[in-house]
Amino acid sequence: MQRQPASFTAFAWWVVYTIAAVWASKLVPGVDFLAPGMVLSMQERLGWRTFVLVCVWVLLLEGMGNMSFGYAILWYGLLALFYLVGQWLFEARSFLFMCLLGIGLGVLHPMLIYALFTLQGMHWPMDMVLWEGVTQAMVFPVVWLLAKRMFPKVLRQDDVYV
Repeated sequence: MQRQPASFTAFAWWVVYTIAAVWASKLVPGVDFLAPGMVLSMQERLGWRTFVLVCVWVLLLEGMGNMSFGYAILWYGLLALFYLVGQWLFEARSFLFMCLLGIGLGVLHPMLIYALFTLQGMHWPMDMVLWEGVTQAMVFPVVWLLAKRMFPKVLRQDDVYV
């Protein structure tokens, strides 16, 4: 039996992950299931693959949301910044670091929602947004761990590249 090329395996895996994450986001509104995938992609191979994934996911999030353009760009940009700065201080693939990233995203979500809704003159019940932030903080490390465990072994990179 021949081995599949790694590029096809990567493409197929990320398509399935994206579909599952969008479906999960519909089940649990206000929680981004794509964010753990971005971190996993940055851990495995920082470069064009991560850039293309984030561009596709930004378009998906902006298209699914009801706010003006900007939330997803800020969200993923700040997540990348949190990850890149945090990997200097913590082991980049540790569950503790993912918990800290989850807490950071849980705090960031209500702040971004409040800022962007204020700019747009919209009102949203902040108690619901706060609960979405708490849920994001709890879900992020769990989804990252599940995605990491299901990530195809043929695509895994050595920890040296992180």
